[in-house]
Amino acid sequence: MTASVPSAALAARIDPNLTLGEVALTVRDLDLTARFYTAALGLTLLARDGARAALGTEDGHPLVTLRHDPHAPTPPADATGLYHIAVAFPTRPDLARWLRHAAALGLPLGQSDHLTHEAFYFNDPEGNGIEIYHDWPREQWPFKDGKYTSFDTAVINVQDLLGTLAPDDRGWTRAPIGTRMGHVHLKMSDPAATRGFYEGVLGFDIGADGMGAVFAGAGGYHHHVGTNAWQSRGGPVPPSGALGLLHYTIELSGPAELSAVTARLNAAGLQVQAGAAGSFVQDPSGIRLLLREGPSTVESALAALDAVGG
Repeated sequence: MTASVPSAALAARIDPNLTLGEVALTVRDLDLTARFYTAALGLTLLARDGARAALGTEDGHPLVTLRHDPHAPTPPADATGLYHIAVAFPTRPDLARWLRHAAALGLPLGQSDHLTHEAFYFNDPEGNGIEIYHDWPREQWPFKDGKYTSFDTAVINVQDLLGTLAPDDRGWTRAPIGTRMGHVHLKMSDPAATRGFYEGVLGFDIGADGMGAVFAGAGGYHHHVGTNAWQSRGGPVPPSGALGLLHYTIELSGPAELSAVTARLNAAGLQVQAGAAGSFVQDPSGIRLLLREGPSTVESALAALDAVGG
């Protein structure tokens, strides 16, 4: 079932000085999944206890948090939720180093040059989709007036990518500082309601709306939140505590922006759960979003896991 969002005039635009914070996942095997994110993505284990883990860059910025539940139910195949997380590296050589590393691990990869970014795809051990990418320069993007002009893709020129590395390159060690959660891609239930929420309430710009997909971004970025209904149109919300996405996080520019966005959510009749970890709200597909002022910390990311609970 898809919740409706009241129609309204176009909302005030969200402050483009936002970033995405951590994505929280419920997993059955905490040890295995945490090892995967450190080994395959090069993330640093920032905190760990019996039921939680936070992973991110070595300067302490969390990108992925894990909540352990060995009995978490599997969501229905057509349920809403996570399509993939998308981790962005600062430079093209960083992506090339990681690709060599992934090949050495024997990691099975999909790939696509989206003309906005070069991306590789794979799954974690619990089936959560992962994209690793680097953005092309903005002047090359197939954009006009903030809209996609083409959804054409190309095969990545792997030799050209690897050619960005010097013969004596130091090789891959870990995810470099500056690695960020570039975007999240979600499985939605209703494209119209989804657009109404991200554009008409939160205040994102819609760069694309068609073929069962809605892409929302701010500040001219190709997308901070991608959504599709390819397998989940009209689908159910996963059961409470299910495997997969627990919540994703938008780091807003400050307390005034959090207040402004919260006011728009309240005006739309949406329930906002405010607390020390930030403010939670659900989108029309029942996907939980955490709004936080300023950058995430390990402490705030773990507090968010505790706030959601089961």
